[in-house]
Amino acid sequence: MLRPLLAPGRVVAELRALPRAIGVAAWRGLLQFLNSNNLTLASSIAFYALLSLVPSLLLLLSLLGLLTADADDRKAVLDFALQYFPEGFQFVRSQVESLQRTRALGVVGSVLMLWATLGFFGAVTKAVNHAWGVERQPNFLKHKLISFLMLLAAGALFLAGLLLLSARSIAGTEWFTLVLQHLPGLHVLRSLLFEGATTLVLIVCVALLFYFVPNTNRVRFRDVWPGAILTGLLWRGALFGFSWYVRELSGFSVHGSLAAVVVFLWWVFLSSVILLYGVEFTVAWAVKAK
Repeated sequence: MLRPLLAPGRVVAELRALPRAIGVAAWRGLLQFLNSNNLTLASSIAFYALLSLVPSLLLLLSLLGLLTADADDRKAVLDFALQYFPEGFQFVRSQVESLQRTRALGVVGSVLMLWATLGFFGAVTKAVNHAWGVERQPNFLKHKLISFLMLLAAGALFLAGLLLLSARSIAGTEWFTLVLQHLPGLHVLRSLLFEGATTLVLIVCVALLFYFVPNTNRVRFRDVWPGAILTGLLWRGALFGFSWYVRELSGFSVHGSLAAVVVFLWWVFLSSVILLYGVEFTVAWAVKAK
């Protein structure tokens, strides 16, 4: 007879201790975040994001253009990417659409855009290693290779998110409506799937980033998920609050003005702060779990 992996009493004890463990890790992560150089690192990430976001989207749309000439497919990619920005924020869309109307990028243009995109991922890599206390950073080639692999992973998960969103067209068909009439529980699943696709993709990306990026062997795969989930939930709440502020309280328009750049930097800075706090939480959680 096989022995159970965990006795029921131990499972109950661990569940009872879980809220306190989360609270301790959250507090220690906050203290470490405030006592470290994370705000400067978040500013660096925001700066590189300003330089690389539009090039990276153009690169993605250019690669997509090799696979399909359908304008609706390119629009779906851009719409999904803009879900990571506050509502009513059209600065990125206008820049991408303006540059899309130009001629083909060419080899040199593609290489420059790829290099700019790698700069953003390189800044994230340095920030994550800093949180883990890694003194020896990867050499230049390894640093760029890690950034490139992060770009590929982000692109793959990005396309996975698009597949989730493309299911909306199926959900709107007549036969699927008939299925929902016989299985009403699918309504809840459909809503969670569609509304949470953006957050789900972010959580998976963050978990992979927390696990593979640190230049240390102290990271365990099971330890990165609490921090990734916390990061995703905090980011979702920040997105809701920032969207409400831009829509209701801001005294300026963010449509193509210089203020749009400032708002963009603030949003990316806030997202970077949440990401780096998630790293500090993960470090505290991993140390406590050992």
